[in-house]
Amino acid sequence: MENGRIMGIAYNVVPVADVKKSGEWFVNHFGFNIRNDRGTDLSLFKENRPILVLTETDNDTRAVFEVKGRTRWVITFFTDDIASIHNRLSLEGVTVRNICDEGIYGKFFVFEDLDGNLFDVWENRDCELTF
Repeated sequence: MENGRIMGIAYNVVPVADVKKSGEWFVNHFGFNIRNDRGTDLSLFKENRPILVLTETDNDTRAVFEVKGRTRWVITFFTDDIASIHNRLSLEGVTVRNICDEGIYGKFFVFEDLDGNLFDVWENRDCELTF
């Protein structure tokens, strides 16, 4: 095994207006657990894996970008049951877009958090993701 190589992504930093409120939102909708609450920053984990760091900001910076006038997400989550999570989030009042089936590339949908950050959810049965 080679030393000094990138092994994966440890976590993603997401700007939010109220770190406590956003942290609770992610815990309630996704079952993440909060670690390392530093007041204006907190870490969200799924079991023992770091997922997101929420960072409180007082400006309109969001984790999005534009391509040809269309706002895009920066982070994609993966699931093994996209229909169930889409349905559950819809019933919980989360702003979700329709599921898009792109054949061999999988199924996707986009949702929005409390601050307007966009996230993609992906299901692809032909791609094995292990941790």
